[in-house]
Amino acid sequence: MKEQTSKAAAERQKKRIQLALPIRVTYWDDAQKPCLEIACTYDISEHGARVTGLRCVKEAGEVIAIERGKNKAFCRVVWVGEPNSELAGQIGLQSVESDRTLWEAELKDMVEVYEPVLLDGNAKRPRTFASHERRRRRERFSLEGTAELVEQGSHTFKADVVLKNMSEIGCLVLTKHMVPAGTELKVTLHVDDHNLTLKGQVKHAEPQVGLGIEFRQIRKGERQMLQFLIRKLAEKHLEDTLQFEIQR
Repeated sequence: MKEQTSKAAAERQKKRIQLALPIRVTYWDDAQKPCLEIACTYDISEHGARVTGLRCVKEAGEVIAIERGKNKAFCRVVWVGEPNSELAGQIGLQSVESDRTLWEAELKDMVEVYEPVLLDGNAKRPRTFASHERRRRRERFSLEGTAELVEQGSHTFKADVVLKNMSEIGCLVLTKHMVPAGTELKVTLHVDDHNLTLKGQVKHAEPQVGLGIEFRQIRKGERQMLQFLIRKLAEKHLEDTLQFEIQR
């Protein structure tokens, strides 16, 4: 029984649900005077949330207090969405109390929802992507980050791996643990201060190269985050290329 409870708690801790909940936010102005603002969650996890409609936050590192009902918790801002980006108007919060569960009742009975990663068409208007769209979505960019891999169903394979490159529809990871092509995996990516979870299939596995994973599904609400990360990687790649050309 204890083992089952521990397993359920671990699953709840990793769960992230897209859910709009009104919250009260207390922040402190330059004179350290407490001020109140109303905001709304975009998605929630056991120790954090993505929030919209919060105008008081200026930068990562700020500490605010959030309230829902009789529950109150202090949270640190871990990222702020850039203006004119896919994450504009959103901020990421993480509880400063590691043993505190922010949304226990809301997470308890809710199930994560995943949406398809479209490889060659649109779910609402079935079609074929233009050739330049296919090239853009398949273009891979080197990056610094890690990932957690869990085999779906049996959970016999679990590994923490290093991300080597990523595109909008897949990634290459470095690991000493090989699994055969066709293996279905749950992939949780950790890039900068952003975490997102997808489901995918191993397309190739080579000891000296790594695992090539094609994304099949993405957790609901996280498509914008994936597109934001890919765009930032593309911008960095362009800057590095231009810098290299200038120095030649």
